[in-house]
Formats: sequence, C-alpha cells, structure tokens
Amino acid sequence: MSIKVEFTPPNRVDVRVDGLLLRADVDAAKHQVHDLMQAHGKCLVMIRLENGLHGMQALVSWEDIDVDHTIKQHIIRLAVVGDLRWRDSALLFLLDSMVPFKIEYLPAAHDVLADAWLTQ
Repeated sequence: MSIKVEFTPPNRVDVRVDGLLLRADVDAAKHQVHDLMQAHGKCLVMIRLENGLHGMQALVSWEDIDVDHTIKQHIIRLAVVGDLRWRDSALLFLLDSMVPFKIEYLPAAHDVLADAWLTQ
C-alpha cells in the first residue's frame, strides 16, 4: 500500500492513495498531515484515489486517533478524486456529514474541476 503526502505552499496538502489501505499506513499519513498543519496552519486537502486502489484492510477498527481532532479543525476544504466506485466508501470513511468543512468527491478524470472547487 502506498500513501504519499506532499505539501505545496502556501496551504495545500496533496495525498495520493494506491493499493490496499492498511491501518498502520493510514495512521502514519495522518501524522504527516498533522505535522504539516501544525507547521503551516489551516490547509486545503486533495486526496487522489489512484487506479491501483483495491480497498481497505478487512476486520480492522478504523476509529479516530489522537491527531484526528486537530486535522479536522485545520482543513479548510477537502476534495477527493477517484473512481466513482469508491465514492460512498470514501465519504463514509471521511464522515462527510460530521466534519466542520466541505467535502467534494469528483470522478478521476475531473482533476482540474477538483482543483478549481478546492481553491474557490
């Protein structure tokens, strides 16, 4: 599994997800995002679900970890771009109705639209 986290000044975090989502990798990526937000303040976040994504590790507890509250308070907007088959699972995982910021899920071919929505 691969999660790559990159920061683009002044306030953008890009996350690329590929393979099988493992709990340990997700937690490590959350710590990276948390550290970036501690250093740079509130951020726009783009998550790209790559074509090689197969799903999430089965039978694992996906409850919040210690950095989740801070991350939720430091996201301005979050866009997810990926195959539409992952839409419902991604929005459920991100708890889109229970966060203090807007989330938009767009099909993989709409990167430019996602960028525009994120920065509007």
